[in-house]
Formats: sequence, C-alpha cells, structure tokens
Amino acid sequence: MLNDFSYKNGQLIVKHTGAAIPLDAGFFRDVARVAGFTMEISAISAARAARARLAAQEQRTPRIRIAFAPTMPQVWYAIWPVCHLAGIDIVRDPAQADILFYFDDRETAQGMPAGLPATYMINARCIDIRKSRVAEVFESVFGYSLSIDPFTHSGLALMKSERNGVHDGQITPCPYVVPRKGAVYQRLVDNTTDGRIYTDIRTPVVGGSLPVIYLKQRTSSMRFSNENIKVSLTTADDQFSAEEQSLILAFAREIGLEFGGLDVLRDRRDGRIYIVDVNKTDMGPPTALPRAEKLIAMQKLADAFRAYLGNLLQENSRAA
Repeated sequence: MLNDFSYKNGQLIVKHTGAAIPLDAGFFRDVARVAGFTMEISAISAARAARARLAAQEQRTPRIRIAFAPTMPQVWYAIWPVCHLAGIDIVRDPAQADILFYFDDRETAQGMPAGLPATYMINARCIDIRKSRVAEVFESVFGYSLSIDPFTHSGLALMKSERNGVHDGQITPCPYVVPRKGAVYQRLVDNTTDGRIYTDIRTPVVGGSLPVIYLKQRTSSMRFSNENIKVSLTTADDQFSAEEQSLILAFAREIGLEFGGLDVLRDRRDGRIYIVDVNKTDMGPPTALPRAEKLIAMQKLADAFRAYLGNLLQENSRAA
C-alpha cells in the first residue's frame, strides 16, 4: 500500500499519476473515515461469507473470482468494497480468475503484463481518459462541445491538465496568447443553482447502468478540488432525463467504461449537462457521504456489478 506513494515537500505523491496529496487535517480526517468504513465492510463481508458456508445452496454455487491487472486496487477504491459486498473473491493470480479487470490509474494505457489468460477483461477498451479525449467523445455523443479554442474564444474559460487526478483547474481569460503546454481549455460551466454552491453530479457506471448518483457540493474556494462541504445520495432518475441517461451510457460505451465514475456538471445558463472527467479507477464512496448512505450506495453498486458479471460469464459460457 505504502509503495504506491512517495513523499516530497510535505505531500504524498501518487507514483503512477504524479498527483500530490497535501498532508493536512483533511487528509488525516479522510484516512480515519476510510479506515472505519473499510473495517465495517470487512466485518459485513466476513459475516456474509460465514453464513454462506452454512448454506447448502451456496455451497453448490462457486463464488465469482476476479483478478486485476496491471495493479491491484487498494481499499480506498470503490471496486474494493463493491467486490466484498457482492461476494466476489479478489484473487492475485489471473489464471485462477473467472474474469479480469484492467486497473491502472494512469490516463493512457501503458501496456498489459504478458501472459494474461484469454479471459474477458472489464474496462479493457478504456485506455485513454485524457481530458482532450473525454471532450472529443463527449462532443461526438452529445452533439455539442465542451472544448474551446483558447486563441479565438472570448471570455473566461477553464484551463486544466490532461493528467488524471491532479485537480488543477484554473479559470483564465481568453483569447489566450501562449497556451500552457499539456493543458486543455474548456467551457467554464456554471454548475451552481444559486451562484454560490457548486454541484458535481458524480455518476457511477456499472455495466450499462447508473445505480446511484452522488451530489458533491463545494464552495467557490474548493470548486476544482477534491474537497466537498456536503455529499448526498440520489438517483439517476432524479438528476437526469431519460434522454440524458441514454446519452451518458452511450458516452460510457464509446469511451470503453464498464465500471467507473463520470463527473457530470449541469450548466444553469443553458440547462445542459457536460461530462468533464472519466474515472476508470474510481475512489469511493465519498468520505463526506453519511455512513448509512455509504453502505446503501456500495450495496447498490455491488448488486449491479454482480449482476453484470453474471451476465458476462453466461455470455462467455454460451460462446464457448
């Protein structure tokens, strides 16, 4: 676990992505929340496994086994509690797995380990989640643009890095004379309802479904950070029209996301939604979400994930 990080200038550096995590009070608060939730999930999983061993029907039904490559998920990633609540065994040897999961924090594929078995791999097509690629796929699916040309756009825009997980968005005026190398420029979406509190509609995707929605609220000072003043649980039907849900799932299919999260913003000026980020190694649940809602959310994701794996394995069995 600690091998995933290095330390520099009072910050933890995620080795895979280069993202910096300040070692402040918020960090230690979140560590405590994640640790408590992890212990709770472990206890629930152990109790369910014990009951399953006593059930004759369960004994006749082997548990699904999943392996991750090129890296294993740590406990702060959403897939960890999802697998435990779904009764899915995480195994280290891909040869022993019923299904594989492409798991890499980096925004572009760096190559898979050699010798993997010819087993279906979840998210195998999700190999490019750079901000420019997200904007390109978004425009092709939704028919309107998130990207702007910094040389010709007049007014404020959002400038941010292509890299995954760095949360470095900056508001900048355009036209921009000398665009920053490695940056993308996007429409500045006004995702407020009152002009003060910004709402990120975090949208988990599981096998062509949208089981839950997190409403993540932030003040202007933390607008582009990963901090939230409040997180609440809601549903896709409450947040999106049927057409919007269909387009969101079409976007996920096009970019190859079978399990992960999308950052969706609704602009109060035009009323339209914009997908601004793709998280193929989604963390969760959000630490600011109330404990009871964390369990509800993870169980809904777990139920959807287990159903999706069951369908995949049935299809593979018929194909064989």
